[in-house]
Amino acid sequence: MNKMNDRKFDNFKLYYWHGASLVGKYQLPQLKTNKLIPPIHSIVSFSEISKVTKPSDYCVDFFLDDYRYECFWNAPEKYLPRLRQFQMLISTDYSMFPEMLFGQRLWNCTRNRVMSYYLQENGIKVIPVASWCDPEDFDWCFDGLPKNSSIAVSSNGCLLHPYGKNVFINGIEELQRQKSPFKIIVCGRRMKELNIFDNIIYYPNHYQRYEVLNNGKQGQFNWKFKSADRVAYRQLCLWDSCASS
Repeated sequence: MNKMNDRKFDNFKLYYWHGASLVGKYQLPQLKTNKLIPPIHSIVSFSEISKVTKPSDYCVDFFLDDYRYECFWNAPEKYLPRLRQFQMLISTDYSMFPEMLFGQRLWNCTRNRVMSYYLQENGIKVIPVASWCDPEDFDWCFDGLPKNSSIAVSSNGCLLHPYGKNVFINGIEELQRQKSPFKIIVCGRRMKELNIFDNIIYYPNHYQRYEVLNNGKQGQFNWKFKSADRVAYRQLCLWDSCASS
């Protein structure tokens, strides 16, 4: 008996990318093209999915600290029934940091591509995520992402220092060159340096949404939005570029 055909023995999660076409320098799963545009006024984080009362109106993202959704990598089947109730997903964003060993960055990029493939194969509408942390990543970190497709990125933590901001901008430019995206959905603040592109959509990250919907006070999200909350949220989604970092 080949134990790798039995999931309880498959500690390496090989079934996650079973049947995938593997492409690029490091053989990452090739993803399908999508033309999805998320409802930017109705995006919730993976950590909040149990609190949403009408999930078909919402999109789920994973732009959180990695430990908050390591459980998803370990047992995605557990979450599929709930995630299928949502309008769409923005896929996982396991982190790539300059302090990491190269193998760690490659592994997390691989996991992001693998989970996007897994979700697509399970019938979920999903926008894949592109990530990088150094210009040296550009010759492999976009492999497997579809061309002429919607692709999401996060600027969380990238705008604190000039070098990080420049690497983020350079990565967006390289993503545009390599993949010619239909839309790039940016989780984070609007950047005037990217105004030259007409295919970028912004929406606020988890912590910015939290602050707006709680008027700067700590507490739990209230998914039964009041009119004033929704107006504030929409204003945050439409930041003027002069407020950019």
